[in-house]
Amino acid sequence: MVAEVKPDQQAFLPDGKYTLDLSGPLKVYAHVKDSVQVYSDTERTHVSFGKTSSVIVGARSRHTRPARTITTTSDPVDVMQTVSMFGSALKTTTAERSYPTLRGHPPAVKLGSELAIPSELKQPKTGIEIEVPLTLEHVFVVAPLAYYLGAKIVPGSVPQLTTETGYNRTLIGERGFESTVRRILKHVFFLDCIVRTEGITPLPLREQNAVESVLDFEIEPVYKQSLPKQLETYFSVPFSAIKPYFSEWRLETKLKPKKEFVEFLPFISNSLSTINIQSESEDIQSPNGDQAQAISEFTRSNLIRSTDPVRSNDTSSNPIVESTPPTIQQVWNSQNTSEIVSTTPLSAFENSIGRNPRSDPIEIQVVCNDLDMHKELKSVNNIYGSREELPFDVTVHHDVTINELEQLLTTESDFLHYIGHIDGNGFQCSDGKLNASEIEKVSVKAFLLNACQSHNQGLHLVEAGSIGGIVTLGDVVNSGAVRVGSTIAQLLNQGFPLYGALSIAKNESIIGKQYLIVGDGMTTIAQSETEVPNSCVVKNIGDKISAEIYIYDSVQAKVGSLFTPHLGPIDSYHLVPGKTQEVQVGRDQFRDFLAQGKFPVLFGESVCWSDEIHIDTQ
Repeated sequence: MVAEVKPDQQAFLPDGKYTLDLSGPLKVYAHVKDSVQVYSDTERTHVSFGKTSSVIVGARSRHTRPARTITTTSDPVDVMQTVSMFGSALKTTTAERSYPTLRGHPPAVKLGSELAIPSELKQPKTGIEIEVPLTLEHVFVVAPLAYYLGAKIVPGSVPQLTTETGYNRTLIGERGFESTVRRILKHVFFLDCIVRTEGITPLPLREQNAVESVLDFEIEPVYKQSLPKQLETYFSVPFSAIKPYFSEWRLETKLKPKKEFVEFLPFISNSLSTINIQSESEDIQSPNGDQAQAISEFTRSNLIRSTDPVRSNDTSSNPIVESTPPTIQQVWNSQNTSEIVSTTPLSAFENSIGRNPRSDPIEIQVVCNDLDMHKELKSVNNIYGSREELPFDVTVHHDVTINELEQLLTTESDFLHYIGHIDGNGFQCSDGKLNASEIEKVSVKAFLLNACQSHNQGLHLVEAGSIGGIVTLGDVVNSGAVRVGSTIAQLLNQGFPLYGALSIAKNESIIGKQYLIVGDGMTTIAQSETEVPNSCVVKNIGDKISAEIYIYDSVQAKVGSLFTPHLGPIDSYHLVPGKTQEVQVGRDQFRDFLAQGKFPVLFGESVCWSDEIHIDTQ
């Protein structure tokens, strides 16, 4: 690497042979033999050459789907061998595998009558084994770690990690097995991100500058070590010494140690989620404390007035009782201290595999089945498609019938924003109710069901073909639903994943705590203007503005990606997900920062937008 050019910089390289790495939603390279000049204006980056030159342009695809399928029984020995093959998807076993573009998706898994591993899959020779007892619970917990290390899982009476050099490390610490495995994964991944700065992309990393003083090793020689030797070096540094410098590890998956959850493991491992095993009697679909509080506060009779109606119909009739598929629970730590929860069936991930990008414009369907909710309809209709660079095709529907709503759900589109009434018997239409459990195939990619009691109907949509959506658990007050719905619409329009949009929308109203996700919370409907979705949290406005940037992972920017916000004194890269340090900047600097693109800015509990803020009036 000979040069890096940030948006506010320029560079000139003399005659030579160069490969330009154009990082964006696509990994694009340009190879040229010439002099190169790179500079930026307010709209784009320009690359020019000294003369008329031949340029070879290439693109590297990202391995985001399973390439093969392993069939396995539910016997722990077979599941061990299956998970041991997840590392076959790694593109490297060096520290660079912490880059998401160099971690391929593990092979899919199907339960069957016998173990069958495709011959094309080759386990990497890392010299690392993970010993665990012969139980599904133990195999489940170590699956993401085994994938990331390219490790082989073998039976053992005591959980431990061993290497071909004779090193071993116990997987049972003071806090128990799950916690120890979680710590080891974070420990190794974080130090890989630090050590890779001595590799092919030596970019300045904020976390490296912060943690380097507590490391008892030199980074450059460790980069050249074998993976087993690296692990020994990493574990020579106490976890407690580096924990304060960690980037945020937001995603945790909760599931039960039962055979029907074996097929979830490739998708959980691909996201590098940590795993929390739930007991057989524990209900992982129950609302958390924040949601229960929202239900309580907003369904009390003294809070519901005729001028502030609830989005609910008379539900005195008996709701239809339906069986539900096995689900895991994805849980993201949120910036406002609450959790973002998703109830996720296996179909959410499988539907994503089978869905190909469309050449048509992003198609959004907005349905309003109650004229009293026209305020939200007007708001979201002005939001969707407001980005000039992205083609959106927005269609608004009023007071649809059962057949019309079913037609919308079964016709291919990217997003459905439903405004109206839902209860235990389905969607309220002009001529009755449509129960999503009766729809054989849903072709809408993602959705927002901004209505009361929409959780179960949303889960049916995912089972029938959707990837993910935002729903409610109980009754929601109309005024709060309008604010939450409008905010979510803007965030999805700007490329935020479902979990990120809901996390920010919760700042708008306590009613936001009544919303949760069904399906895959990483689902997006558009690309982010800033490549990595982010929000700016403003702490104070005076002569100097105090702010920090909150960074979200997404389909385009997964765990281990890099981001730099180009704000004032911040001149290094940050790991994704995470947040920057709090910085003090002048008003002119902050004004230039706001002009870089459209993104949410949080003032206390208010959500504003960068292109709507006038600093001089604050």
